[in-house]
Amino acid sequence: MKDTKKIILIFFITLFGVSCSTNNEVTTGSDSSGTETELSSDYDWSTASGDEITLNTTSISTTSANVTISGTVATITKAGQYIISGTLTSGQIVVKADTGIVKIKLNGVTMGNSSSSPFYIKKATKAIIFLADGTTNSFTDASSYSNSDEPNAAFFSNIYLAFTGTGALNVTGNYNDAISSDDQIVINSGTITATAKDDGIRGKDYLKIDGGTIKSTAGTGHALKSDNDTDAGYGYIVINGGTINLSSTSKDGIHAKKRVIINDGTISIAASGSQGLKSDSLVLINGGTINITASKEGVESPYITIKNGTMNIAASDDGLNASFGNGGESNDGSLLSITGGTVAISASGGDGLDSNGSISMSGGTVIVHGPKSQPEVGIDYNGTFKMTGGFLVASAINSQTTQAVSNSSSQYCLKISSTSTIAASTLFHIQDASGNDVVTFKPERAYTSIIFSSSSLVSGSTYSIYTGGSCTGTLSNGLYTGGTYSGGTLKKTVTVSSIVTSISL
Repeated sequence: MKDTKKIILIFFITLFGVSCSTNNEVTTGSDSSGTETELSSDYDWSTASGDEITLNTTSISTTSANVTISGTVATITKAGQYIISGTLTSGQIVVKADTGIVKIKLNGVTMGNSSSSPFYIKKATKAIIFLADGTTNSFTDASSYSNSDEPNAAFFSNIYLAFTGTGALNVTGNYNDAISSDDQIVINSGTITATAKDDGIRGKDYLKIDGGTIKSTAGTGHALKSDNDTDAGYGYIVINGGTINLSSTSKDGIHAKKRVIINDGTISIAASGSQGLKSDSLVLINGGTINITASKEGVESPYITIKNGTMNIAASDDGLNASFGNGGESNDGSLLSITGGTVAISASGGDGLDSNGSISMSGGTVIVHGPKSQPEVGIDYNGTFKMTGGFLVASAINSQTTQAVSNSSSQYCLKISSTSTIAASTLFHIQDASGNDVVTFKPERAYTSIIFSSSSLVSGSTYSIYTGGSCTGTLSNGLYTGGTYSGGTLKKTVTVSSIVTSISL
């Protein structure tokens, strides 16, 4: 069963990773309708001016024969280019074109609706929203809707929806979601702020972010969400760039039914009520900078793969948790794999690295500030922890049950236990026989154990272990680089003799 699940992981990464072909077509999934395909031409605005729709506070006017107006509702009935400007106290823009691409430029729009959604994309092949340079566009819906089904978000689409341009879009969802599509959402660029009672930004089939500045604040839901759990290949989130600020008071910062793939970008997440980043299938981190400043668990998924990038995780429970969600101490086949990048974890009330299955590490740097109390530990796994490369240091208050790497590893590891508690912020230092620094670590919380593995550890070599003292080097996430260590107390001198050398101080 475990081998089968690993094959599934490789299948997901191979098949569903973002790929670019030579004809400027970006594909992010598979769908027989083809409507999920993003083309560079989507973001072209022809030199000809678009048909104008003007909002006049309590009425709407237009120059287009392809726009019908009924009271304060304007319906776009045909593919083409449209420019919307002005203010409407209560009303609605509806897109209802049989086929083709509808391109809409928002040129300084303020819209509300007292009984429903102000922006409803009902039908077309695609809808591309252009945010005009230097403009701010705001949409606010009602707190209760007169319609019983759709729309159900302040900016709602039934179809493929994309955003581009350098202007700003502010969407407030008082009823449910702020921005939502029952198909796909692509954010190419723009400054987008979504504030919602439930989910901030939801692309049911997928949500893809290539750039822009995005702030999404969720209430009872998720900040970013993709929730298609029935159609093969859908229900995923891909982030290729942008500056993204996410928060949720109740649920996750990023939540996908199938998978989350982060290739680049600067992402900040505060989700104190639940997970910072969660997928029911796979989380793949290829790059970028991810700062999870508050979470119950930092990242949770059956398969977590970290290849590159920088992650800083603050969690009240586990930092990285590979799990199918069944709990227990049996091996469920999940896998946490780290091949590169830098991961710093502060897990105040849970395990730093936790897998209900196995852990593998072949590269990168992992720093774990373990929990403040037992029975939680710095490292916990039900399968194996195969360490073949990289740098790992983890502190914990629990020296009895915290785990080191498995003996099947090829890189050496020290498992160090102290019979007395060492105070928080007390330096932990190892140097080789020539006095060269191997590690100088400053745990955030009191500790009784340290797990350390590095390519600097060599079989048959002797190392000295110190606590206390000071270091003149540069401190980052508790780890010192450079400088000189001095003033500590020599606790023990040891010789590495096996893959895991256990030491009692």
